[in-house]
Amino acid sequence: MSRIRADRIVDRAATGAPLFPNGVVVTGVATATSFSGSGANLTGVTATTATNAQGLTGTPDIAVRNITGVGATFTGVLTYEDVTNIDSVGVVTARTGIKVLAGGANIVGVTTAASGTDLQGYKVEEGNQDGSTSLNGEFDFLLDNGHVQRYSAATGGNYFPDIKVSGSKSLDSIMGVGDVVSVMLLVASSSHYCTTGIKIDNSTSNLDIDWIGGAAPSAANGSGFDIYSFTIIKTAATPAYHIIGNTSSAA
Repeated sequence: MSRIRADRIVDRAATGAPLFPNGVVVTGVATATSFSGSGANLTGVTATTATNAQGLTGTPDIAVRNITGVGATFTGVLTYEDVTNIDSVGVVTARTGIKVLAGGANIVGVTTAASGTDLQGYKVEEGNQDGSTSLNGEFDFLLDNGHVQRYSAATGGNYFPDIKVSGSKSLDSIMGVGDVVSVMLLVASSSHYCTTGIKIDNSTSNLDIDWIGGAAPSAANGSGFDIYSFTIIKTAATPAYHIIGNTSSAA
């Protein structure tokens, strides 16, 4: 085996680096103190032993299979795609929402949301106040606008709600058999009132409607607000629903 001992290796003219057209095999640790020119092209280089990267500068793209260590500090944005599990001691922030697929979400502790917030036992629920719509006949009661909805404009005739989640999402799509949804409708009282034409998802089929007191409303209070509450129980996947209605007034 031949051996070369030298403090410095240069080209023949002693003005630049030597060329290695057939490559270089390094079996120990290789240390590069600097790169000259416009960049360092390391395409095709294979490290046969573990090495330590130190003092990396610039904006290189680095592909890493695993990161193991006591701790790591990231000053920029850390982006993950197709990650199976995320274990975070601190706060995890999602920029455009969280999509939970099969398995659901198991949350231990307090969950804070923009609407329907649990504030240490006190619930703040999203509602809707409408001062311009004159109810007359069928109207959409969209849960996306809140479970409690108040209409203060004068009514134009008797009215009844078509209850759904939104214009594109049905109540049936979010409820399982046995699930329950409660809604409340407050309407400025006049000579008009809520009739029994109640719909769910644009349909009156398979609705069993019972009223507290044994009878549907037949008149309005005439002043203040007429208040209607509906407890909706999904009884079959058909779908079918049992609706318990109640009416009261506040002047």
